[in-house]
Amino acid sequence: MKENIIPLTISPTIIQKIVEIEKLIGRLEGVQLSKPTPKLRQKNLAKSIAGSTGIEGNSCSVAQVQAIILNEPVTLSKKEQLEIRNSLDAYHMLPEFNPFSITSLLKAHTKLMGNGLMLAPGTFRRSPIEVYITETETRNMPDWKTVNTRIEKLFDYLEGDDLTLIKSIRFHLEFVNIHPFIDGNGRLARLWQTRLLMEEHPIFEFLDVESMVFENRTKYYQQIRNAQEFKDSAGFALFMLEQIECSLQSLWKNSGVISNSYTDRITIAQHAFTEKEFTRQQYQQLFKTISSATASRDLAKSRGEKIIYRMGDKRTARYQFINPRKT
Repeated sequence: MKENIIPLTISPTIIQKIVEIEKLIGRLEGVQLSKPTPKLRQKNLAKSIAGSTGIEGNSCSVAQVQAIILNEPVTLSKKEQLEIRNSLDAYHMLPEFNPFSITSLLKAHTKLMGNGLMLAPGTFRRSPIEVYITETETRNMPDWKTVNTRIEKLFDYLEGDDLTLIKSIRFHLEFVNIHPFIDGNGRLARLWQTRLLMEEHPIFEFLDVESMVFENRTKYYQQIRNAQEFKDSAGFALFMLEQIECSLQSLWKNSGVISNSYTDRITIAQHAFTEKEFTRQQYQQLFKTISSATASRDLAKSRGEKIIYRMGDKRTARYQFINPRKT
């Protein structure tokens, strides 16, 4: 199975970069940043779409993507506007896609490339194809007859034991390497990497990794070519980890610390637990800077306000929100 995926040599530098990313995630959790503010989420979404479509040649700016979100007129071609609207639809549906399902992947491709953007979206290619790797040089992509099998093996790999960060990066690279569709492979690979990263932590839904890649697109393509030529994805993995780290740092810098009031904590917990039962310890883990006494007071107050109800008593107590917030 793994022999069909470009190997990855895990270097000390890669390990250190993963550690730094985990620290950043922990720091964001420590200030209860389960979601950025709506204004920042919209800006990061616009940056992501401008970046991902820009890598594929769309001339849109972040401001123009924001205008399209607000249904304002923009001076872009119909094709460019369609690419952006399709991407907006796909990104809004991110939580609904099953990252381990090929069927769900095909639906995502239909969203990205449908509405007349290409013929037969959501269908693997059934013909040979070559792509430009420089202005004058092309590369023949794998035989179309092997696409189904290679995609199945790639999804089998996702069921393995690698860290989610590593899985998402190797999936991204191998998907581009297989080139299973006539068009839309790069933007779908980046979309799916984001969806896989959301399995690591929900905060990844709101990052703008694609815009970081766009700013460094020359190096991005070079690392893909290096991996294909030298049969090792270490350079590409390190590059992507660097973009993820930059995006997390940007989110930390631009978000600020959310006030640590009772109302804020209960609102965040409603988003985090939705309809699930939880314990006081799990509530306290969500807010790493509060004491067990504060957690107990929060839960007692919310019970009195009929926001949650309790099952069991003392050490066996479990809680559940009466009207969970799912968005």
